[in-house]
Amino acid sequence: MSWEICPAGDAFPSFTTDWDHLNEQLYGGHPAFDSRFVGALLAHFGTGSESLCIHRSGEAVDGALILCARGFGRWALFLPAQAPAGALLIADASCLETLMPALPGYAWTIDLLAIDPAFEPDWSPLLLPRTVVRHQLTMAVATGGDFPAYWQARPGKLRSNLRRYQRRSDDHAASVRVIAEPQEIGAAVSRYAAVESAGWKAVGGTAIGSDNPQGLFYEQLLCDFAASGQARVVELWFDDRLAASRLAVCHGCMWIMLKTTYDESLAAMAPGRQLLYEALQLAFADMPAGAVEFYTNATRDQAEWATHLRHVCHHQLYRNTTVANFHGIARALRCRFAGGETAEDSLAFDATSVAAYHSPAAMPPAMRSLFEAAAGREVELSPDWFANLQAAVFGDDDSVRYYGAELYGSPTAILPVHASRRSGRRAAEIEALANFYTALYAPLASPGADPTDLGRLLQAARADCARARVMNFHPMAVDSPVYEAMVVALRSTGWIPFRYFCFGNWYLEVDRSWSAYLEQRDGILRHTLRRKRRRFLAAGGSFEIITGTAGLEPAIAEFNALYRQRWKKNEPYAAFVPGLMRWLAASGKLRLGIARLAGEAVASQLWIVSGDKASIYKMAYDEAHSCHAPGTLLTAHLMERVIDVDRVTEVDYLIGDDPYKQAWMSHRRERWGIVAYRADRFAGIARSLLEIIGRVIRRPPARVESKRSRSSIGPSGH
Repeated sequence: MSWEICPAGDAFPSFTTDWDHLNEQLYGGHPAFDSRFVGALLAHFGTGSESLCIHRSGEAVDGALILCARGFGRWALFLPAQAPAGALLIADASCLETLMPALPGYAWTIDLLAIDPAFEPDWSPLLLPRTVVRHQLTMAVATGGDFPAYWQARPGKLRSNLRRYQRRSDDHAASVRVIAEPQEIGAAVSRYAAVESAGWKAVGGTAIGSDNPQGLFYEQLLCDFAASGQARVVELWFDDRLAASRLAVCHGCMWIMLKTTYDESLAAMAPGRQLLYEALQLAFADMPAGAVEFYTNATRDQAEWATHLRHVCHHQLYRNTTVANFHGIARALRCRFAGGETAEDSLAFDATSVAAYHSPAAMPPAMRSLFEAAAGREVELSPDWFANLQAAVFGDDDSVRYYGAELYGSPTAILPVHASRRSGRRAAEIEALANFYTALYAPLASPGADPTDLGRLLQAARADCARARVMNFHPMAVDSPVYEAMVVALRSTGWIPFRYFCFGNWYLEVDRSWSAYLEQRDGILRHTLRRKRRRFLAAGGSFEIITGTAGLEPAIAEFNALYRQRWKKNEPYAAFVPGLMRWLAASGKLRLGIARLAGEAVASQLWIVSGDKASIYKMAYDEAHSCHAPGTLLTAHLMERVIDVDRVTEVDYLIGDDPYKQAWMSHRRERWGIVAYRADRFAGIARSLLEIIGRVIRRPPARVESKRSRSSIGPSGH
């Protein structure tokens, strides 16, 4: 696997076949990434300094992009203003890790500009530090279904306004013309240029002219696409007068609206809006299942036409963590002393709204749906889990917040946090809403969420706790997308993040019956189970599994008594476990196993079954009866139940690398945390430097081999 770097102006024309093949393979032939589009951009707006970067795995090309040098060690994706989005044709994002060393000189950062989240690589394999900031809010109209249904779903005010504009133009003979033939494109672009040059864009020098670089670019582009039937110029005429025009390129399931103009003297009739209505009807007829993409920084009015909104983002990659940290500090301090914030670029309008809730019950149903989607498998991400945790553990903590983000009314993310004040420290720390009862924590995110959604929530938390210099989130699944998204979001919003190991997590992938599973266990375990079970039953032993509310309260009392006897202490928060059991019983998720000897409870285990996953949450047993191994026997009894009756596909032993867990489980993974320090405050910078020094002089803790490992240690002083 290697990168080839060559001058784009010379090399690109001979590389177009591979480029288009890769575009087709990755993004279905996205028109804006087509070699004809990119080639026209290079021809009309390139400076000759652009570098074509080609990645090969063996003989196959699996990566391509065009970069420009932007000062010492800094590179950026080639992106003239006429490009709708950045063309990043990468099959595996991890190949970008070797790109910087391959570039001339010492490259320390690459700016990947205007990356459309709908057409980007999977970032999870990438180990390079990264920041993500919003560039613009783009919009799309899905063409599935029929146009009348789409139009009826638009806001009533939009529909009534359009009817009013149409009535105002009743005195004119309105007609729509579609120009798609190569020989007619040049004249259509000239007509477009004439209208635009008479308007406000001419004053700013941004209008298309018949002989300026913009006009020549669009004429070449549309002619090239028209040769394969992929160009459209849609015009609205009032009598014999061109009222509005739109330029578009397309393929079988996408139209891209490139440019639009209208005769400003006809503004009272809103010809641009009338033309958009007509053009969308044409697109619906042309694409039974596709999308019209606008790649514009949408205004509130424009967004009313959309069926989908998403943020096109700038991604900045760094050579290593040290470079990223120092650049983050410098950027944050520069912004602070300039009187600004480390915030994202301003948008045409802020389509993201953030609200803070004091409890899950206070959230609107749409927001709570993010909890419910995650809770199907992970109980600890359900609103009921957080409600019980908050009531039993954080009841007197008025800093508890559930920050929720919505994109134009659609929930995107929830961040449950609280502010803790450690002894001897003046400023509070923003922490995950979790404690030692928590085996898994994560922000809740919709499928379309990205790090910038989490970034907005982190900014809201910082605004509410302005003196906080530290954020700490744990324990999280290190291989989950949201873990990496949190690291990126923290770095992108002015924090210096560090990862740290929390604990190992053993689990069983269930793919067979209980009896078949048992046959695969160690012979000593099988022998112990048979021998001990026989003796236990002969001595009057029995097993019971409580799954509902019947008999629950006596079972809770038995569990608590065994717990106090085993650990010689009460639960730190006495209401938590009983509250958890009552909620689980009411929802059908409880599996509370009890082993009794002559009617007396000698072992009890709290298991949770949610969806296709069983979690072994808490155990207690009477050591006076250890000769019967009641805990081991009860584990086997519950294991048989969840495998053969509940039909789970996974059994999770949750927290810790205790040796006995390996006898039952088949796999190991890890839970990690993230601690982050503010980069725009000297206290935060000092803590970051101490963290770095601590990681240099301390050795990582020895851990059992896992499927995925990372070399790091816990945060200094935590």
